[in-house]
Amino acid sequence: MFEAIGCEDSQKGESLLGLLGYYEAILERKGLVARIGEIRSLKLGLILDLLKMVNIAEDLKANLITSVVNAWEMDCNGKTLAEGEEEIKIMGRCIAAVRKNAKMALHNCSLMQLDVAVMFALPLTPRDLKNDEVPKIRDLLNQVMEDFSEWKEQGFTPC
Repeated sequence: MFEAIGCEDSQKGESLLGLLGYYEAILERKGLVARIGEIRSLKLGLILDLLKMVNIAEDLKANLITSVVNAWEMDCNGKTLAEGEEEIKIMGRCIAAVRKNAKMALHNCSLMQLDVAVMFALPLTPRDLKNDEVPKIRDLLNQVMEDFSEWKEQGFTPC
C-alpha cells in the first residue's frame, strides 16, 4: 500500500509503525508497572528509537542522542507505583499520537510533517533528566525545530 503512495521514504513510515507496535506490546506486559527501573529504561529506549527515525542532520541527531543518554536520570529510589503508571500512560499517549500522525503523513505523503509530529510527541520531560542537563537538551531540541522551520521556508518536500 505505501509503495502506491509514491513516497521515497515509505519504508520509514512502515518501520515507525512497527516500532510503535513493539513498544505498545512491551508496555502491556503484566507487572511492568511495579518495575520502575525497567519502565525508565523502556522510556529512554522509546525516545532514542524515535530520535533515530527523525530526519535531521546526522551531527545534530548524534549530539542529541548522546546528550539525552548522558543526561538521563535513572535513579528510581523513592518512585511510587503511581509514578510508574503515569510513565506508562505518557508513553502510551506518545505512541498513539505518533501512530495517528504517521498514518496521516503517509496518506498525505508528508514525511516532514511526520518528523515534526514525532518531535512534539517525544515523551521527554525535564524531570527525566539531570537538572543541570535540561538547558542543553532544550537547546538541542530547539535546534531541531529551527531546522524544520528552515526546511519549510526553503520549500523542502521529502516526497
